[in-house]
Amino acid sequence: MSAPTDDPFASIAEFYDLDFEDFADDVAFYERLVEIHGLRVLELGAGTGRVAVPLAQAGAKVTAVDLSPGMLDVARARAAEASVSLTMVDADFRPLRLRGRFDVVLAPLGTLQHMETPDDLVLALEAMARHLAAGGVAVIDVEAPVPDDFDASPQPLVQHWTKPWGDGRVTKVVSVDAIPSEGIKEVTWHYDVADAQGRLTRVTTEFLLRTFTAPELELAARLAGLRVAARFAGYEFEPYHDGADRLVMILQAADDDVGYVYDASREHGDEERDE
Repeated sequence: MSAPTDDPFASIAEFYDLDFEDFADDVAFYERLVEIHGLRVLELGAGTGRVAVPLAQAGAKVTAVDLSPGMLDVARARAAEASVSLTMVDADFRPLRLRGRFDVVLAPLGTLQHMETPDDLVLALEAMARHLAAGGVAVIDVEAPVPDDFDASPQPLVQHWTKPWGDGRVTKVVSVDAIPSEGIKEVTWHYDVADAQGRLTRVTTEFLLRTFTAPELELAARLAGLRVAARFAGYEFEPYHDGADRLVMILQAADDDVGYVYDASREHGDEERDE
């Protein structure tokens, strides 16, 4: 993934959180990991602070990294409104080298799918590995692969939603075209903004997303000096399975024997089974 010459998400940063107004499913999952492993958190691809701010509210010391100044501006406003402090870093996280180590390193909700080449993915995982403290965990969350990811047929524009915006409304329209031979999808987001008089303005951004299978991620993790401690199908610590919507992996340093051993039955509140 070549470094951009400008901010590809600046134009749509103000609309980004409209997709997540009612979504916080993963936040409790990360809060649980912070409880287990420690309060020092590094979030890669932090965006608008959707995860970083509630973790800081829960007591974590969060460093939030993102390549988009426009997205981080929204995160700053969110943090100020919540009266919490975040350390924010405007940077490409692949070559990132921060001072200190972290108990939990996160790449939430498809962050790593923006890595356009296998080399980019390994570089990103290496960045996660070199910032892990002893006993710490790296967490990656991507879309689980589905048949449409491997269908090269042209796909129609899809209207995702229409929501109030100021005195008017905004409609999100999405186009996704798969390129199975490369393992990527070309994604276009259109935001059609109508003012009170019905005048329309279209704001558009385009980007690539990579499709990953579990073995591909495991191999990339090994190349980066990490091992897979657990795989989940979502945020309730349920085992990964065919038909899952998400692929969530917990990674640890390959030479780290201090880390937590994940027991899904315990995470589901079934401690009595061990008695």
